[in-house]
Amino acid sequence: RPGLLLDGLGAASRPVAGVLAGTGSLADDLERRGEALLGAGRLRMPGYITREESAALFHGALAVLYAPFEEDYGYVTLEAFLAGKPVVTTHDSGGVLEWVTDGVTGLVTDGSPEALGDAFDRLDGDRDLAARLGAAGRARAEALGWATVVDRLLAPVR
Repeated sequence: RPGLLLDGLGAASRPVAGVLAGTGSLADDLERRGEALLGAGRLRMPGYITREESAALFHGALAVLYAPFEEDYGYVTLEAFLAGKPVVTTHDSGGVLEWVTDGVTGLVTDGSPEALGDAFDRLDGDRDLAARLGAAGRARAEALGWATVVDRLLAPVR
């Protein structure tokens, strides 16, 4: 649901900018819609990017929007956390919610443009909050390891 980024940026009261990376059948429509909704300069769409470029974007971001519908796991969330960035998501994002705790490691919204815009405004207006949420996400991701996974898998058996 890449259009949610455009909706949230459009509803934000602060001039928050976004990057939408990747390719796909929606790219041209998203680019036109982004320019119409946001004007020039608030949305960058670099297309295909390498893993190195992806890592640089994560590290340079204030936060990461990851709002799939009923995702089963959400590796993007872990990538954001390992970069020390909070994740903005939606209440219907599925497995992403196993990682993102509202107000702890990110912000969970109802997915409306207004709620996403409010989340972007809040993080842009309170950089200390963004840093705290990102640090908590990083700690959560760094605690992930095989020992933890095995313990969780075996817990119902023990």
